[in-house]
Amino acid sequence: MELTLRQIRYFVATAESGQVSRAAELCNITQSSITLAITALENTLGYKLFVRQSRGMQLTAQGEKFLRHCHAILRTVEDAVEPDPAQPSDVSGSIRLAVTGTIAAYVFPPVWRKMNREFPGITLEVTEVEYADMETGLKDGTFDMAMMLTSNIQQSDSFHYEELIRSPRRLWVSSRNPLANREEISLKDLQELDYIVPTMDDHEPMIRRYWDKYNFKPRILFKTHYLEALRSMIANDLGIAILSDMVYRSLSLEGRRIVKRDIVEQPPSSDVGIAWLKTADHTPPQETFLSFLKSETSDAW
Repeated sequence: MELTLRQIRYFVATAESGQVSRAAELCNITQSSITLAITALENTLGYKLFVRQSRGMQLTAQGEKFLRHCHAILRTVEDAVEPDPAQPSDVSGSIRLAVTGTIAAYVFPPVWRKMNREFPGITLEVTEVEYADMETGLKDGTFDMAMMLTSNIQQSDSFHYEELIRSPRRLWVSSRNPLANREEISLKDLQELDYIVPTMDDHEPMIRRYWDKYNFKPRILFKTHYLEALRSMIANDLGIAILSDMVYRSLSLEGRRIVKRDIVEQPPSSDVGIAWLKTADHTPPQETFLSFLKSETSDAW
């Protein structure tokens, strides 16, 4: 039996979400269709892609390798079929956009690329800033709009916020950690483990509110502003963390595996949004960009 693109897309959705039910939602199909596609893939390949558990699907080592090939296949197909705009838009102007580091790294690049192709007359002047500077820049007119993790901040009455993406947060552990194979994990199971705390994009105040809600007192080993440092520490079984699927990667830079697991006390989702002053009127380029942004992120995560 030959592999199909549909099977590959269903496999990737399952691998990245960690759940058949979530993959079915993302692909807008039934759970049985996902299951049948993965079973057919495994029969064709001759090896298991997942370890099936009651709370999710965990990639095998061979599944991790196959996932990398699938990403390359889907990128190639996307490049091959992406059409040139039939008629470039005549909307023109500039937009001064502020983004946080996480948005710049994990959300905005594909949007920016497609925006440039479809609306060549609109220039995006994009600046990476911390949230405090973003808020100041919106108020003093330095920026027209700003993209950030709206779930991590105390929202201001001065701004209108539009939610674009909602990504679940889960526990990240090394594949060597005993929790990687646990069927059910609660915060009490993390009490004696070292915790790695990311400090970028106002993550720390948000996660502390979550800890306080459940009276959880983590044993903090290290704080870092860099996700690759956090990934490496978790992959080497130095500690654990709770982070969103949006920034999840199954391998550290040195090739060690990271597993994501659900927690009984469900963490708040990681929500991406765009904000602007309530008193500001949108220009035609800004209206065009906002509409485009909504369409491009409507089925993300």
